[in-house]
Amino acid sequence: MAETATLGVFAGMLVAGTAMGIPLVAILAAGLALFLAYGMHRGLRLPELLRAGASSMRSVASMLVLFVVAGALAAAWRASGTIAAIVSWSSSLIQPSAAVLAAFLLCCLMSLLMGTAFGTAATMGVICMAVSHAMGANELATGGAVLAGCYFGDRCSPLSGSAVLVSKLTGTSIYDNVRRMLRTGLVPFLVACVAYLAMGLLAKGGANAADVAAALADKFSLSWLVILPAALVVALSLAHVNVLVAMAASLGMACAVCVGVQGVSPAELPQLLVFGYHVADPAVAPLIDGGGVVSMANVTLVVGISSTYAGIFKKTGLLDGAVGLVTGFSRKSTPFIGVLATSVVSCMVACNQTLAIMLTDQLCRRTESNGSALALDLENSVVIVSPLVPWSISNVAVLSSVGAPALSIVTATFCYLLPLWTLAISVWQRRRPEFPDSRPAQLLGLTPADDVRRIPAAA
Repeated sequence: MAETATLGVFAGMLVAGTAMGIPLVAILAAGLALFLAYGMHRGLRLPELLRAGASSMRSVASMLVLFVVAGALAAAWRASGTIAAIVSWSSSLIQPSAAVLAAFLLCCLMSLLMGTAFGTAATMGVICMAVSHAMGANELATGGAVLAGCYFGDRCSPLSGSAVLVSKLTGTSIYDNVRRMLRTGLVPFLVACVAYLAMGLLAKGGANAADVAAALADKFSLSWLVILPAALVVALSLAHVNVLVAMAASLGMACAVCVGVQGVSPAELPQLLVFGYHVADPAVAPLIDGGGVVSMANVTLVVGISSTYAGIFKKTGLLDGAVGLVTGFSRKSTPFIGVLATSVVSCMVACNQTLAIMLTDQLCRRTESNGSALALDLENSVVIVSPLVPWSISNVAVLSSVGAPALSIVTATFCYLLPLWTLAISVWQRRRPEFPDSRPAQLLGLTPADDVRRIPAAA
C-alpha cells in the first residue's frame, strides 16, 4: 500500500503543480524528496539512496552535454545568418498553406538522419518554426508538426538512442525492429500528413514574402556561405557521424561564419553563445532572437533531477508490486493495451523517455511471448507517448528549444495516431485471430513473422 500511496502522491503533485503553474524543476525536486523519504521508510540509509540516484544520473551525462551544445548552436545559427537565409529563401518558395506539412516532413527526414529528437529540434525544428513565424502560418499547428516529426525518427531511426535501448532491453535486432516500425507506422504517417495539410489549408493569414526577405537582408549578409553550418549537419548525419560531434562541428562552422561573414567580433562570441542572440530591430527580432546555453538551463535541470529516479526506484523496489497488476490486466485485454496503459503511467512518473522505456519494459516483460513483440509494443507506445506528457522532458526540451507554444502538444497528430492504430490492430486481432494471415495484413506488413499479433496469453 505504501508503494501505491507514494506513486499516487507524486502523480497528484505533477498534475496539480502543472495546473497551478509551479515550475517543473520545483515539482521534480519535491518528488525526489518524496522518493528518498519512501526509501528511508523502507529502512535504507540516505547515502545509499543518493548513490543510487547519482549512478542513474551518470547514464544521461551525454544528454546534458547535448543540451549545452544545442543551446549554443541555436544562438550561433541565428548570429551567422543561417536561420535568416533559410527563412528568407523558404518564405518565397513555400506557400503558407503548406508550411505545417513541410515542417512535419522536414523534421521526419532530419530525425531519421540524426536519430535524435533533441538534435532535430535544435536544427531543423528551429528553422521550421522561424519559417512558420515569418510566413504567418499557424504556430500551434507547426509546433505540433515539429514535435511529431522529431519523434518520428527518434522512434525508428537505426541511429536513435531509444531504438538502441529497446533492442538491448528486449534482446532483438535493431534493424528488424526498424523494419517492423516503418511498416506499422505507415498508415498513421499518411493520415498525419493529410491532417497537417488540412491544418495549413484551414489557417488564415500569411506574411508578405518580399517584406520578410527585405527585413532580413538589411540585417544579414545572405551569401551562400551562411548555409554551410546547416549543410554540414546534414552531411555528417548522412555519414552516420555521432550527433554530438555533428552539432559541435556545425557550431564551429557557425562561429567562423559569424566572424568572417557577419562581422561579429570574436570577443562577443562567448556572451552570444551563452545568453543567446538578440537584435534591436523590432521587425527582425521575432524571427531571429533566441538560443543560448542559458535557454536550456531549465531543461538540463529537469533531466538531471528526473534521471535520479531510476536508481532510487531500483534500490527501493518501489515498482515491484505493479508487475503483477500489469500482467493480470494484459491477460484480460491484450498485451498491447497493458503496455500502452503502463507506458502512460511510466511517462507521467519518469518525466523522461529513457527512464519511461526502462520502467515499462520492467513492468511488461511478462506480458509478451517474445522479445520482438515487446520491442514493437514499446516503440509504438512509450517512445511516442513520452512527448505527449506536458511535464516530460521529451516535450519540454523540444518545444522550448524551438520556441513553440506549450499547447502544441495538442497538434502532435502522429504521436496520437500511432498508439491508436496499434491499439485498433490489437483489438481486431483478439477478435479475429486469423487476421495476420489475411491479405490486408500482409500488405501492411503485419505478418506472423513480424511478431505483431496481440493474442493474449491464457488466464
